[in-house]
Amino acid sequence: MLKHLVAVLIVALCSVSPAVGSEVARVTVMASGVVLLDGKPTTMPALEERLKTLKAANGAVWYHRENPAAEPPPQGPAVVQLIIKYKLPVSMSTRPDFSDYVDDKGLSRPRAR
Repeated sequence: MLKHLVAVLIVALCSVSPAVGSEVARVTVMASGVVLLDGKPTTMPALEERLKTLKAANGAVWYHRENPAAEPPPQGPAVVQLIIKYKLPVSMSTRPDFSDYVDDKGLSRPRAR
């Protein structure tokens, strides 16, 4: 049920990939619960501060979760809640390098670089 709720919330927030040049935060939730921000471990307070700044800059979040078929660690829903709190557009990625995005039909597409 939780996985479905998180998926619905993320799809509801999804938008078209931000235009080249838009400010983007690349957020990864590892299966271990470690949260990465632009490839580096971060804390939830530091992530929240970054998302607040990103909102002011009209930026977006690129989100990847390691092992999405499994139940997420507690940090997964917490990250999603922060994204919702700041009403940021989200682009889901199935790849840890963010080289793809998930379209509105749930299909992986190459991301324009």
